[in-house]
Amino acid sequence: MSRQLPDVDPQKRSRPRANTTSFTPFAWRRQRNEHPVPPVPQQPLPLEALIEALTPPAVPSLAYARALASTLSTASPLPRREVFNPILSCLCDVQKPVAVQASGYDILSAYCENNEALRLTTYEKLFYFSFFPESGLAWGMELWEPRFKALRAVTKYGEDVLGIETNLIDTLKRWIKGAFDGLLQNDSPMERAERPERERSIDVLVQFLADILQKPENISRIPEDVAADVLQFYADLVNRSVILPLGPTTQDRILAPVVVPNPPSNNNTPSKSLHKRNASSLSISSIPSAHSAAKPSSLKHPGELAISLYLSYLSSQLKSLSPEYLQDIHPVLFRALAFSASPLPRLTVLPRKESSQEEEKITETLSALLAGPYTTICMRILKKHLFPPKINEPFPRRSPEGLSEEREGACQQLDIMTSLGAHRMLRNFIRRALSMRLERAYRQTSINTGAPGHIELESELKERAWPKDDYASSVGGNGWDAGRLGKVLASSVHAWVTWGSDMLRSRGEEDKPQSWEKQREGQDTILEEAAGVLKDILQEMDSREYDVMGLDEEEAIVVGETLQNLAGYVLLLKNPDGSPYIVPIANPGDAPTPLLRTITSLLARDHSRALIPLLSNILVHIANNLTDADTARLPSLMMEQQDLSPTSLEWLDNWKRLLCDSNLVTADRPATRKAVMDMLYSVYDNVRDMKSYRRPLADLVFTFCSTLPLSDDGSEGDATWKILGEEIVLRTVEQENEDVPKYIDLLVSVASANSDDDDSEVAEIALMHTAEQSTSPPISSASSSTIILPSFSRMQSDFQSVPKEKEPGFMSMLTSLTTGGSTSRSHSVHPNVPDDLTEKSKSYPRPESPSIPRDVCAVSAFIEAFSQFTFTPSSLKQENLRVSVRIFEILVKLLSEGKSTRARLTVLQFLMRLRVDRDHRLYFMDSGYDSNSLLVSLCSLINRVRDRSLRPINTSEDVSEIRKARPRVPYERDGRRPSKGKGGGPSRSKASRSRSRTTGSPLAPTPRLPDPVWHIPETLPFKVVGPDAPSEGLISYDPEGCNRRLVLPISSYLQALTSILEKERSWEVLSYILCHLPVQLANTHLFCGPRCRAAISKLQSILCAKILDEDLGSRVKGSTTVLKRDAQGLAHHTLSVLVSYRRCFDNKQRHLLVETFYTGLNGQLSTIKCCLHALSLSAFELLPSVTKCLSRILEKLSQIMSNPEMAVHILGFLSIIGSLPSLYANFTEAEFKMVFGVALQYLQHYNRLHASPTMSWALSQHVRILSYSVVYVWFLAVKIPDRPHHIAYITRQLLLANEGNTQVDGPTEVCFDWLARYTYASADPRPATSSFSDLIMDPSGTQSEMDEKTWIMGNSVVTVRAIARSGWVEVMSRRPSGYSRFICRVENVPMVGAGDVAPDLLSIPAGLVMERETGTSQDDIRQLLSVEQDEDDVKPPDSITGYVWSGTAPSQRRKQVTVDPSYLILQLSPFPDGALKPYVKRVTDTSSLRKFLNGLDRMPVIDTHKVGIMYVAPGQRDEVDILRNSHGSPAYTRFLEGIGRLINLRGQVDVYAGGLDPEEDGEYAYAWWDDIGQILYHTATLMPNNAADPQSNNKKRHIGNDYVRIVWNDSGIPYRFDTLTTQFQFVNIVVEPHSLGAIAAFSNNLHETEYFKVTVQSAPGMPEFAPLGHFKLISAENLPLLVRQLSLLADWFASVFAHTQHDTVRVEMKTNWHNRLDQILRFKSNLPKEELGECAEGIMGQEAFRDFTTSM
Repeated sequence: MSRQLPDVDPQKRSRPRANTTSFTPFAWRRQRNEHPVPPVPQQPLPLEALIEALTPPAVPSLAYARALASTLSTASPLPRREVFNPILSCLCDVQKPVAVQASGYDILSAYCENNEALRLTTYEKLFYFSFFPESGLAWGMELWEPRFKALRAVTKYGEDVLGIETNLIDTLKRWIKGAFDGLLQNDSPMERAERPERERSIDVLVQFLADILQKPENISRIPEDVAADVLQFYADLVNRSVILPLGPTTQDRILAPVVVPNPPSNNNTPSKSLHKRNASSLSISSIPSAHSAAKPSSLKHPGELAISLYLSYLSSQLKSLSPEYLQDIHPVLFRALAFSASPLPRLTVLPRKESSQEEEKITETLSALLAGPYTTICMRILKKHLFPPKINEPFPRRSPEGLSEEREGACQQLDIMTSLGAHRMLRNFIRRALSMRLERAYRQTSINTGAPGHIELESELKERAWPKDDYASSVGGNGWDAGRLGKVLASSVHAWVTWGSDMLRSRGEEDKPQSWEKQREGQDTILEEAAGVLKDILQEMDSREYDVMGLDEEEAIVVGETLQNLAGYVLLLKNPDGSPYIVPIANPGDAPTPLLRTITSLLARDHSRALIPLLSNILVHIANNLTDADTARLPSLMMEQQDLSPTSLEWLDNWKRLLCDSNLVTADRPATRKAVMDMLYSVYDNVRDMKSYRRPLADLVFTFCSTLPLSDDGSEGDATWKILGEEIVLRTVEQENEDVPKYIDLLVSVASANSDDDDSEVAEIALMHTAEQSTSPPISSASSSTIILPSFSRMQSDFQSVPKEKEPGFMSMLTSLTTGGSTSRSHSVHPNVPDDLTEKSKSYPRPESPSIPRDVCAVSAFIEAFSQFTFTPSSLKQENLRVSVRIFEILVKLLSEGKSTRARLTVLQFLMRLRVDRDHRLYFMDSGYDSNSLLVSLCSLINRVRDRSLRPINTSEDVSEIRKARPRVPYERDGRRPSKGKGGGPSRSKASRSRSRTTGSPLAPTPRLPDPVWHIPETLPFKVVGPDAPSEGLISYDPEGCNRRLVLPISSYLQALTSILEKERSWEVLSYILCHLPVQLANTHLFCGPRCRAAISKLQSILCAKILDEDLGSRVKGSTTVLKRDAQGLAHHTLSVLVSYRRCFDNKQRHLLVETFYTGLNGQLSTIKCCLHALSLSAFELLPSVTKCLSRILEKLSQIMSNPEMAVHILGFLSIIGSLPSLYANFTEAEFKMVFGVALQYLQHYNRLHASPTMSWALSQHVRILSYSVVYVWFLAVKIPDRPHHIAYITRQLLLANEGNTQVDGPTEVCFDWLARYTYASADPRPATSSFSDLIMDPSGTQSEMDEKTWIMGNSVVTVRAIARSGWVEVMSRRPSGYSRFICRVENVPMVGAGDVAPDLLSIPAGLVMERETGTSQDDIRQLLSVEQDEDDVKPPDSITGYVWSGTAPSQRRKQVTVDPSYLILQLSPFPDGALKPYVKRVTDTSSLRKFLNGLDRMPVIDTHKVGIMYVAPGQRDEVDILRNSHGSPAYTRFLEGIGRLINLRGQVDVYAGGLDPEEDGEYAYAWWDDIGQILYHTATLMPNNAADPQSNNKKRHIGNDYVRIVWNDSGIPYRFDTLTTQFQFVNIVVEPHSLGAIAAFSNNLHETEYFKVTVQSAPGMPEFAPLGHFKLISAENLPLLVRQLSLLADWFASVFAHTQHDTVRVEMKTNWHNRLDQILRFKSNLPKEELGECAEGIMGQEAFRDFTTSM
């Protein structure tokens, strides 16, 4: 027996040997192996020995087995089979090691392939098939090839299979499956090494099986079901592999870019790395078969391999299979196509590879089926699989094996892939038809355009354009049977869109399968494939550039319906916060998923290509998922396609679709709502004159509006209600007004509907009250988590919920920005969304835009209808005016009885702007509504001014100075913090001194107050036709009698306002009326007639009673003390205007009005100021009532005078009433003392030059001057005997004002000097030149005998001149306050001197001619003495108008002068020198004295002012036209007569001429003066016009240089402040009629001119200084007196403002008296000081003082 070879370990795999043949041997090995020993060969065993060694029971040896197999291949003769059968049974046992089994199969194959082997019988073949048991190893890397060779040898390479066909086929299937199963397992390192071998084995086995099945002799013997089972076997492989979880997903395969595969390696060794098939790879299998040479292996995905096997076998059996198997074939092909699908390129006529080789094979197979004899069946199958499986449908009868645990998910995944493949096949089918159409179109275009015919593509295009197998040519004109397939496509898309949500709803969220995410991805991929069909169709249409017809009707329906169903997919998408997903139409690339990008790009297409349904209708369908900007484009796009105009038969249906969509015309989409409403109104406007079109559209709008629930507080657009209003007008004008009542009733019901704005108003008031007291920070709460639909749990951490902000109030016309979190699509019943959705798909913010509530729109419709009836030619018909009056009554009723605050405010916005002209013609005031800024000032008091540029600038608490332009820190009212949107900076109120509060604690955050319902500037929600133009037919009052013309019942409006003021519960309505009513009441012509007078009287009584009882505003919901205080403060402004309605009140009401103003002095500072201005006006208009209450008023003023901001208003009030003697005719000493105390109280705090005033420096200087002026005015009002009684009190107050100073200041010195002058006399401050003084002091005109000496006595300069011979002495006392001259005769001088014969004949006549205006010659004197005159015949001049002063005026005024003897002593004494030792010194330097006296005499002894007066004729705007006016209206002339005295400028000496020259500026001018000051009025109409001066520069050089100008404005338009261009632009006092009307500008009708409006315009930066407020209405009789006082105060302050360089330089403003004092003090300081010798002691010490000659 031969030596036993060692066995090989059956569990140990043979390790591949390293290839070392290519390495060069190492040098040392070459040296040691220079003489190698050759191996000793072993002698092989003979055949018999090998058989004996392997025959049982011998232990099988692997070496002997291999040796036997090697020997048998060439052995001859062969032993009998029975000898080898025991050996084979032993070696091929499945229990034996793999290597042993392989050696056994090698022995079998070697024996059967020997040429001497006999043919096997069927029994023997079956016996040998037992060596391939089913229980054995299905596949082994070392076993499969020996086993296959044995099988091949037994069957003689498939030639001898008779009787074993089924066994053979089953065995091969088992082996193939075993090899394929390994490809489906996990990717372990060992399996990676086996993978190429498994693929090769599959290739070999499949090829062998195919050869057997294709042999003609076998076909007849193999049953059809066996062949079908083989096909199903391959189908199972496909089903199992295409759902393989390894590798890229189907969606990734479709979306992956095309990648060029790497070139194969030259190394013959198989790659050890697993080949992961690229989704776009175009490579095919290169695994060599058993008969091919070994080539590099390119590893495939198992699905590719299975599909290749299936297609290969199907192609061989397709023609022989019966039609019943088509139901099984198509789903497999669809899955294979879905698996192999690659991105499809754009349709083009150029040759281009569209898909992978696998996809082309599958498509060709399916195309062959569709074009074959069973087209109908195949098409039916295709349509069926386009739809998703039914939810409750049983699973497929042939489900894949080995997936029992996940059978449900796998089956659903296969169903998805089946539908995906069906959609891809349908798309390929349609693309082929589209390509042929495109190529034919290209060919036709080339022929039509003359393109060259020799291009390379021509022949290929012909072949593709008209192929021989044009299976699509007979299925309709569009080439792909769009009529049938298109409907199926649209239906399948709808089914797939709702499939996922329906399935989850039927099973529940808790039963959701684990494979749900993949199913959602598959659903998206299917829908994307369907969307790709639409892209292809539209692309082909766009490519046919010469075909303007676009899609045919069938294709338009397919595209439209499919796209609409695809758009439905978007409707299901939700963000984590529950908000809808927003489709980025403007940027389709921003969509988060490929499907959404495709859908978005389709929706973003051009609307010019008509679809059915229209693309715009599709967008309307998904409007909730579009941004406001995108949906806002829809109306214009639809209009471009004429879908909304009568040119379309469906235009009304389209309008109904737009209006009835709940997602379009909402407040959340302001831009869309505006676009829809604008387009609706545009269409309505276009068909306005076409009644047949207009009326149906209006009826549609009426139906739309009437179906809206009244409880809904939405904003559906103002155009609809505007159309209803216009329909009322049009149908009334067309006299077809049977529908007008229902239109009116609808508008009334909407406008009267209740709203919830009252609750928000109460909340606002409560927050305002809370803001005053809250000291703790507000508690902010937010949801801890965002509610997300269940399937979104895994992505919950990726999103954060952002709460929406609270929206503001109603009429603010502003909506808040609605912000959500990062948006994402919900998982629960909606498709899966990748993580990057957070970045790509965010909710677009809603733009802030005005939103007009429905009730406001209804009221606006009424208003616009009223304006159409009233302010257009329609007002000429009485029928139209009756409707207009009815609408007015409806508005008034809505105002008084309406439930909606917003609607009532809209009514007020209109009614408060109604005005009438002087003819009582009604008009709506638009421009210049608040030209005097009164409304802005009042609204700022209650924080209703939004625009900071309009907001008044305050210098103290609660004081609004409208015209103040200097930067100040805004201040809020006491107790109210500034709120967002309501202006104001931080509070300037002082810190509380309460010890109970912690001074260092941080301030609590202010709660955010809700926005008010109304504010200014206002945005009116309506438009009025012809604003500022009077109505041609409607008036408010007929002065010629009643029942002659239709009159608007204004009295009902006044009654409604009175009722609101008495009982109103809404602060918004009440505050609006209180702020706007004063401006409207200024138009007194609006409220004429007995009914209006009664209503005005009741209004005044209610307001006064409410204010006195502190009951105004008490009924407001949530009323607080602050609110009532604000209401009462605003009401005083209304009462101040009611002063001009004094004729409507009886004496009791007039007293009540003044009493109310007096009570207002206890209020807040703004109220005090308003009441002071009203009392200033009442002093002229309600003089008896003010007289009755004046004492208490003065007492109250003395209590509030310490406030510096009130000082200017209080002193202005005292200055004005001081000019009215009848007011204080019965004053007592105590009452006068109160006036002095009020005036001097300010000086005690603010009379220091270097103190830091709390107000502006210019205003402080003005108030300082005004304080002294009030003292002077009221001191002159005291009777001369009583004046000394007030000196002690005034002196003490003046000294208190200078307390702390070493010396009194200059103004105080002046005041003391002035008091010394006027305490004991009422003489003029300057002596007049008289004939008496000329006769006495200079009889010969030479003054040669006169002796003159001058002394400085205190602050006065006393000059004495004497005529030695005649005894006449002239004493002149020059003081700061004036200049006095005394002429007396020393009677000790005899009339006849020594040596004289004739007595003095001049003294007696000189005394007689005193106060006579005659010549100075003796002849004139004698003639005067000879004429007897009766003094009683001289009529005293009028105290106001006087007469024309000409020549040298002997006196400032015609008055009775009273002189007390003390007057003379005071004028000749050094008083009021405050030195303890009186200063008396004679001036001996005559040269400097004369210069000093000349300068002092040129200084005015009173203050002088010059003011310009201009008349503005009707329609004038230009300064030249205004200056060239030579006359004015009668009212203007009467005004000039009252403002001053007409003086003759020629020879004028004593009256200040203001720089006028009679030669150039005319001979006359108006002037006014008193003991304190003079005013010269530069009147433009009195100055002559010069032809050589067309620009009126001569007039302008006077008027333009005046600081103050009085402008009488009859132009009918507001006077601009800068009309006169000059650098001295400070103050304009504008006087104009309170009602407009140019035709009455020169009228003398007292009814038209009985009242005038006076307004003070001031330069920017000027604080308020005039006691007038924003404007005042005053009667014509009192107008000159008020304007004169205003011009005096204005010129004073303007001078101060200019002197301080617009309030930028702190310099002292000095009066003329102060300048005279400074001049005297300077001269006094320059006098040489006396050198006093040493004084002796005792009585001789008086020697220097006793020698009086030293001072003489």
